[in-house]
Parts: sequence; structure tokens; C-alpha cells
Amino acid sequence: PVNAFSLWQPTAVRVTKGAANIGTYNKTPVSYRKWCKTCGGHVFAEHPPLKLTDVFAAMLPGLKFKPAVHVNYQESVLRIKDGLPKMKDFPKEMGGSGAVLPE
Repeated sequence: PVNAFSLWQPTAVRVTKGAANIGTYNKTPVSYRKWCKTCGGHVFAEHPPLKLTDVFAAMLPGLKFKPAVHVNYQESVLRIKDGLPKMKDFPKEMGGSGAVLPE
């Protein structure tokens, strides 16, 4: 129920090995999910309208990840009391309501 993702400029993300083995799925033009054709695992997602690419933090072993916010918290089944802002959906700049829920 919890996924730590990191946001990057598209030019900062590149596949260095196995690019031919990555498939794409997009239900809407907002999100292009990239997955491994061998194991089916998620690799990253491109968000062209936002000019962002999100990569699961666990996919980047050298990344010193520091959480900053929870998104889509209205859908949460696991309440986390960590003092971070809890967004109902997404920030306004990302097409969401910008609403913050109480911890």
C-alpha cells in the first residue's frame, strides 16, 4: 500500500541496459508506464504533460531518498503518522485538488 517514488526531469532519466526489454502501457496521455517484458516489474513512468518522470526510489540504490509528502492519501488503507503533508490526491500543479488532509 506504500510506494516511494522520486520525480525527475525526463532528460535526467535514461535506461543504460536492456532498453529493448522495456514495454509501455498508457491508458491516458498523462502517464506512460514502463515495465520489464521479462518479469513484468515496474521500471518507471513518464508524465509528458507534467514534464516529469517518476522512478520508484528502490530502483535507485545510490539515491539518498527523503520523503517529502504523501499523495493520494484519501485512498490510503495504511495511516502513517510521520508529520509529512498528506495530499488528498495531488498538488494543484500536478492536476490535483491541492487539498491537504489531517494526519
